[in-house]
Amino acid sequence: MTRKFFSCRSIHSSALAALSIVSMIALVAAGCGSTRGNAKPASATTSVGSTINETAQGLTVDSLVEYGYSFPHRYNSQGSGQLAVGARNIVWRSENRKRDFSIQADVLKTATLRCATRPGQNVCLELRLETVTGLDYAFRDTNWAAGHNEKITEVYNYLRSNFPQVTFSEKAVSEID
Repeated sequence: MTRKFFSCRSIHSSALAALSIVSMIALVAAGCGSTRGNAKPASATTSVGSTINETAQGLTVDSLVEYGYSFPHRYNSQGSGQLAVGARNIVWRSENRKRDFSIQADVLKTATLRCATRPGQNVCLELRLETVTGLDYAFRDTNWAAGHNEKITEVYNYLRSNFPQVTFSEKAVSEID
């Protein structure tokens, strides 16, 4: 009997585009998806008082706000927490532990900065992450309403330099809801 082993380390984006729903479900079942709830995330290091910490293990950003984009949470804050981006996982640790989740980096499809149109230059205030399974996560700096975007910009730039398989874009919108 021959046993087949499935690896979810390196899936080319063109191959992901051709996947059917059944194939995507198989990816998730094989552990190449995302988890939400009481999954134990990988450990990350942060220094006391630091809001952005980059180490050899990855990037950790404190005090981000997660926003919901599905009914009934549409455009509502889901609480603040810490986003840790490692070599293989993206982990969200929320103030509400039920909102904690982990995404395997191989399953990340797109990273989009949503930018409010302003005279002279757009201000990017929201980072959206979408997986090949269709899950969508959105993050903002805690003081985004005052125009702060340093943290999400740092996460976006880190992802861009470390995850070449991901499609990156900026989307201009009239207003960030």
